[in-house]
Amino acid sequence: MTSLRLRLLLWVLLPMTLALALTARLSWSNARDVARLVQDRQLLASAQMMAGQVSWQDGQLTAQTPPAALEIFASPAQDRVYFQVRTAQGRLLAGWPGLTVPALPGGAAARYDDARFQGDTVRQVTLSRALYRNDQTTQVLISVAETRRAFDRLAASLWWPTLLHESALLILALALMLLGLTLELRPLLRLRAALRARDSSDLSPLRTVALQRELRPIVETLNQHAAQLTRQIELQKRFIADAAHQLRTPVALIATQLDYASRQPASAELQHTLAALGNGSRQLAQLIHQLLSLSQAEASRGGVRPTQAVDLVDLAREVVIELAALADARGIDLGFLPACTQAEVQAYPALAHALLFNLVDNAVRYTPRGGSVTVQVGLDEGRAWLQVDDTGPGIPAELRPHVFERFYRGNSADTSGTGLGLAIVRESALAFGAEVTLDNRPDSAGLSARVRFPRADV
Repeated sequence: MTSLRLRLLLWVLLPMTLALALTARLSWSNARDVARLVQDRQLLASAQMMAGQVSWQDGQLTAQTPPAALEIFASPAQDRVYFQVRTAQGRLLAGWPGLTVPALPGGAAARYDDARFQGDTVRQVTLSRALYRNDQTTQVLISVAETRRAFDRLAASLWWPTLLHESALLILALALMLLGLTLELRPLLRLRAALRARDSSDLSPLRTVALQRELRPIVETLNQHAAQLTRQIELQKRFIADAAHQLRTPVALIATQLDYASRQPASAELQHTLAALGNGSRQLAQLIHQLLSLSQAEASRGGVRPTQAVDLVDLAREVVIELAALADARGIDLGFLPACTQAEVQAYPALAHALLFNLVDNAVRYTPRGGSVTVQVGLDEGRAWLQVDDTGPGIPAELRPHVFERFYRGNSADTSGTGLGLAIVRESALAFGAEVTLDNRPDSAGLSARVRFPRADV
């Protein structure tokens, strides 16, 4: 069980249930004591009335049974009542002869016993009365017994209300506990929602003001860990940017030397080798350029530099011209359909160019020969947008959240790209608050990449 709320509830429910069971047992014992006291008083009153009717008549001891002595036990439970009046010598004066009458201890006024008679469990009281005649004392024992039906009903009637009240209190306590846990866990739930809403690269400190004192050390530890990760990531990014910057010049020199060498007389085998080296050099130069673009986009996150006005119509036209040669080489129909004459946004010009260049470049590279790529620019309720539609294979919905990751290629077999194009698109868009969405084209096969920029007056 992993739910903290349920575990806390169980730890509260367990001792409270044990406490309820103990209290129920004590209240049941108390109810039986009260019921026994009531029954004992009835038995004693009946026995005293019978003792008052024992007398000497014509030289003989006689015992009368007053109706009131039996009517005192009248109840809906319809208990059976037994009695016996006899002398200490054993002569029966009245009642049931088989009823066992125990001897009274010395000095005791009455004796109470639980006994069995005629198959019933009975409560029995025995008392003694001394009668005097001719300077002689005769002891008479009076015993009255009653079955326990009324006793059991009275004990139950005393116990059930108490049990119901205690159970209701337990349920109320659990309900209040559940409400309290829900309220007290809300800061944790808000923290979880805030973490889920964050971008995966957002490692900024979490707020601890609204948290309970016991939870703050946990969040502070997470913040410290996030700060360490941020420092490590910044060091890695700086290293990659520095390495790419340092590699750019020697790679450019290598490309120049290879270009010069390829124009010199050489065997066909050497020309083939030089061509392969030149292709590798161009790919390496492209990778270095992409790494620098990505580093620049990441460094611009958070608006640390002032933005400039950029016309997306001019930018799109410029990018289409730049990639026209690549599109022709791959047999792709690259077109531009502006929906407005001007769409100005506040952005970093180099990043805006990198964003659109990589979107179009990615579409051209993954669209099969004979396909088309169309760049559109427009305005929608004051917000400028860019859209690149292609007739390529599209991207399955389950892969779209991952295509913006660095060096992610999905299930594509194309190895001409660097795997950084869409990562640059995402980082560039984040740098000036734009949104990038990828969807399959509803009207035909292919992918539709759309970038919505914030309003210019925001």
